[in-house]
Parts: sequence; structure tokens; C-alpha cells
Amino acid sequence: MRNRGPRLRTCFIGFSYLLAALGIACLIFGAVVPMASGILFLTALMVCFTLETYQKIPIHPPFRFSIWLTGLIILPLIYLIWKPPILDLTVWFLIFILLTRFVFKSELNDYLYGYLISIVCLLIGALFIHDMVFGLLFLSFYLVLCWCLMFYNMMVERVGTHCPPSDFIQTGEHEATGFSLFALSATMILASFLLTAVIFVSFPRLGLGFLELDSGKGPASGFSNRVELGEVGRIKQNNSVVMRVEFRKNSKVYRPPYKVLWRGVNLDYYNGKTWFSTLPPAWQSINLQGQGAQLFAVPAPREMVVQNIYMESFNSPVIFTYGIPLEIEGTFKKIQMDQGYSLKTVDHHTGPRRYTIIADIGNSKTNYPRPVHFNLPKIFPNRFLQLPKTSSRTLQLAQELVNEDDPEAVKAHKILKHLKTQYGYSLDMERKTHESSLDEFLFERKEGHCEYFASAMAVLLRLNGIPSRIINGFASTEWNDLGQYMVVRQTHAHSWVEAYIPGQGWQVYDPTPPDPKAIPHSPNVLARRIDLMRLYWQRYVIRYSVQNQIQLVDYFSRETQDIKDRWKNWKTPSFKEMLDTLRDHPWVLLLLAAGFVGWRLGSKKYQWWGTSWSPRSPFAVEMYRQMLKRLESQGIFKPRNATHLEFLNTLTGLPPEKREAVESITQFYERNRFGNLPFSPDDQHHIKTLLREI
Repeated sequence: MRNRGPRLRTCFIGFSYLLAALGIACLIFGAVVPMASGILFLTALMVCFTLETYQKIPIHPPFRFSIWLTGLIILPLIYLIWKPPILDLTVWFLIFILLTRFVFKSELNDYLYGYLISIVCLLIGALFIHDMVFGLLFLSFYLVLCWCLMFYNMMVERVGTHCPPSDFIQTGEHEATGFSLFALSATMILASFLLTAVIFVSFPRLGLGFLELDSGKGPASGFSNRVELGEVGRIKQNNSVVMRVEFRKNSKVYRPPYKVLWRGVNLDYYNGKTWFSTLPPAWQSINLQGQGAQLFAVPAPREMVVQNIYMESFNSPVIFTYGIPLEIEGTFKKIQMDQGYSLKTVDHHTGPRRYTIIADIGNSKTNYPRPVHFNLPKIFPNRFLQLPKTSSRTLQLAQELVNEDDPEAVKAHKILKHLKTQYGYSLDMERKTHESSLDEFLFERKEGHCEYFASAMAVLLRLNGIPSRIINGFASTEWNDLGQYMVVRQTHAHSWVEAYIPGQGWQVYDPTPPDPKAIPHSPNVLARRIDLMRLYWQRYVIRYSVQNQIQLVDYFSRETQDIKDRWKNWKTPSFKEMLDTLRDHPWVLLLLAAGFVGWRLGSKKYQWWGTSWSPRSPFAVEMYRQMLKRLESQGIFKPRNATHLEFLNTLTGLPPEKREAVESITQFYERNRFGNLPFSPDDQHHIKTLLREI
């Protein structure tokens, strides 16, 4: 039988090691492991590959114990004693298992564990690579993994999954795979991948929120028309992400000030225990896909910023805004605004959403100049001066804090200063007296969280004749520097006050002092990477749209032009520059040395045939192949489906001397290829002589 392709065993081993090398390459390009360590790991893989090619490994483990179970005991001890980064500890343990799996195997099925570890390495690298390199690595990994599974199944068909190394170490040694198998399988694999990519790119997901799943997670009662004192404090104990926001100013990434107040619901009526929103709707608008809705017109905007908001599932229809929103477009059908300028959707959907808001953030202290959306005497100012039953102590405090002839802005500032300096912050609000919640906070506890500070200031303002209201929203300071976007969590829930100052409009006052016990929350690099992947999933998978198609085309256009420019400006380095590079980067020498050693070791096992590497055939196989080539040059071809003996019986028309030479070479091929019989140097010389006679 004519051997036209690489051996099955060579393909199986080679692609298994190539898959592991790609997994480690992902860790190197993601800077998860240092370059020097990565090269050392790749060199170790090359050594293992050479040993396995010569059938020196794998070997049966000398001890019967599980590395995984041992790791569960040893790794916590290492972490407790030396406290290395968890990611580094995990990655090094995975690489250790990967390398040991190539040396020790108890059965053929162990190759699958190596594939699984390689996939985990790919996923870890994906968290840290954000350029086109990962696309090339992923495509290569996808193709090689398919080949690995294909050749693994071919090996399983011959020996089974539980075959020990002593039995499968020579399986496939004398079986050719054929280059047509690679061409066909690669074409089918790449075609399926490209077809999936084309479908993904060509068909944007529909942007209507009502077509999406509603997971409705997390408490959100603090963002409704009825909020009991203490509800926002309960929300603050949940660390789940509410939304992620990208800012653009003049088409560039913009980082807002340290603290951003995201305005949610406004509450105007207080009964001593609960705040209510009693303001009627002002208007309602339909969201036109691609056009959005117009909100406000600012005569002289100071700082225009585009906010791309990716909202997680949240049990509230409220749209949170920063600054004065001018335009809004997103995944909703209708939008509604009340007289207090609070926005919400009216399609009863609380699942993941996307909004794009153009807002003027130039004045963080003033929200809206007009008292209400329409000048309605029944609403303003009476609605914002309403008071519950108030104790004499609260009334006396309101009078003591200000002078009667002070302007409204001065009165508001004095009340603000008193609350920020004379009271402390605490989330523990367990009732200890029978007084009202507000009186207990002002005169007994003198500490609380944002709701109590905001409620106290709103009541004190109203007692001094200043219209005021409570705003529930978020105060976010968390910035993901890897993805350049703001993260808003439920723990950032916040309450503050808006007071109407004549001539200035609704002014923002935040009377809550900072929490001295609060530890600045800065997620580690891995947590920020994972959060970035979630944003990418929402943006490029769930929210993929026509605009994303345009951005994708622009991105590849820029990348292509950049490659062209670098190619035009590229110059061949001089010998001195190459020496300087080797001196500055000694690891390159290690890589070259490892490559040379690998080439020298491989050259003993492989030889160059045409345009691809193919395994060097044994002497008998090589002689039989040369005989077939010489017969083909004389117009005699061996049929593909004919055995060597069947082919010999068809050669009746050859001259007797050639017929005898062909018969001798065929018999030699049969004895040594299938019988594994030894032969001497004299036999080799005799066969070569017969070959020359054909």
C-alpha cells in the first residue's frame, strides 16, 4: 500500500502538543506568564514532543494518586504561607498538570484532560488580550482542537479510551492519513467558522427591550414611587452591577469627575415614615429606532458628553441620568417624564437594556432651571413644602440653624454644613426609641446613612420655606481603567436633595458625610477583566447592531491602513541593530537555541518532501515507493485500491529481469513492512541494485 501522507500517530501527537503550545501562547500574549517563563514552558513541550516521537513517553504513573486532589490540599497551603496572587498560582498549577500529563498517562483518555487544560489557558488569556492577536490565536486554536478531536477518535477506534500507554504507544505508526484529509477537514472547519462569523456580522440583533429575557435580579424598591425610610440602605448592601457607562467627548474617551450622581426618582411627599412621588406625568414619547427621543434644549451647553449606558437586569423602569439629558435612544418602546424631570420607560420591561444619552454635564450643581415641567400653581411650590407632623425640637433646630433674613442659598448652605459636620455615617439603623425616625436620627443617634441625611435636610429646608425634594439614584466613583468605563453597583445607591433657589433653579445638595470606616473598593485586575468581558458580551453579542457593523468596518479599515503604513516604513535592520536587539533581549537567543535544537532533533526523524513535512519512511517502505515512481515514469501505475500483491500479479507484461526485480523488492517490502523481520547491510545493497535495474 502506498504511503502518501503523515502517519496517524504523528498527527495525533503533533496536534496534541500544538494545542497545548497555543494555550501557553495565549498566556504569554496576555502577559499572564512572563515571556521567559513562557519560552521555558514551550521548550519543555518541545522536549516532551521529541521524547514521545521516539516512544520514550508517555509512561504509566509510578504512583496511583490524583494530581488534582493533591493540588486541592497543597495549593491552599501555598497560598496561606506565601500568599501569591491567586491567578498566578492557578496558572502555574495548570501548566504543571499540562506538562506532567504528557509524561505520565494511565490511559488514552488522558489526552482529553490535556485538551481541557489548554482550553482553560485560552479562556484565561482571552481576559487579557484585546487586540487582533487573540483573533488569530483563537482561530488557530479552533482549527487545531478540531483536528485533535478527529485524530483522537481515530485512535479510540483502534485501541479504546482506556488503553494503557504500553499498548497505544505504537498505534498508528504504520498508518497514513493522507493530505486530502487535512485539506477536506480544514476546509469544512474554517467554512463552518466563517459561516458563523458572517451570520453574526450580517444580522444585527433586534434592539427592542421587550424581545429580551428578563432576569429581574436584585432589590430595587428604592427606585419606585414609594420609598420607605431605610430601603436604600438595604440596597447598598448588595454589590451587584446595575450598569456600565462609557463616556465620549468629542469622539474621545472621557473620564468624568471623581463622583458622579446618577439621578433616578424624585420624591416630594413625606408622611414621617415613607417618601412618595405624587407628581403627574408631563409627557410621553415613542422611541424611534435610530433616532431616539428629544428631551431638553439647553441654550448654551457647557460640556456635551455622550453616555453609552449598558443596564443589567434591574427591577425598576427608571432611567438614570447624569447632567441634563438632551437626547436619548435605546432599547425601549416608550419613555415618560414626570413634572419633576424623572425619566422611566413604560413598556414594563426590566431586563438588560442599552441607552445612549447626549447630556450637558457642565453644571453639576444645577439640574433644571424651571420649578416643574409646566408652570402649574397647584404643584409648585405647595407640593414641595408639604410637611408631616413635626416635633417642636425639629422646628426649633430649623430656626436655630439659619437667620430669618438670610437668602435661600445661604440658608441651604448652613443646613448642609450642620448635617455634614455634626453627624456621622452608619448603615446600622436599628430602632432604639419610640420617637419618629427623623427625630431619633437628629437628636438621639446623630448618625445614619444617606436617606436620613437627605430626609433631614429636606424637612429643615421646608420648615424654612425653601421648596425641596428627595432624589434617589446612585453616586458612583468606580472606574474600570482597562475598559475605560464607569461601573455602577447597587452598593452605590444614594439619596440627596434638590432645593429650588429663586434665580438659580433646582440646586443639588448632598448632606451625607463620608463613611470613615469605608475602605476604597478597587477590584483586582482579574475582577476588572471579567467585568470587561461582561461589557463586551453585552455590547458585541447581545447589543450588536447596525452601528456596530459600521464601527467594525471602520476598525478593520484603520487596521489595514496601519499595516500598510508600517510595511511601507519598514527597513531591513543592519547587522549592528540585530546585535543590539539580541543584547537587549537575551530571551531571543534562548528561543533561537531551542528552535535549533528542536530542528536538529526533528531532522533525524523527519525529512522534507515537496511542500510539507512528512515522516521519514522505513527503508523497505522507501524502496517500494521509489520502485513505484520508476514504474510510473514508464507508464505503469498502481491502482489506489490494489494491494502490493495484487499489483504484482498485474505486471505480466514486464521483461523477465524487471519482473524479477519488482518481485524481489515487493517480497522484501512485505517481510519488513508487515513482518518486521531484520535485514543486513548486504540486503540493503542488493535491493538498491535491483532498484537500478528497473
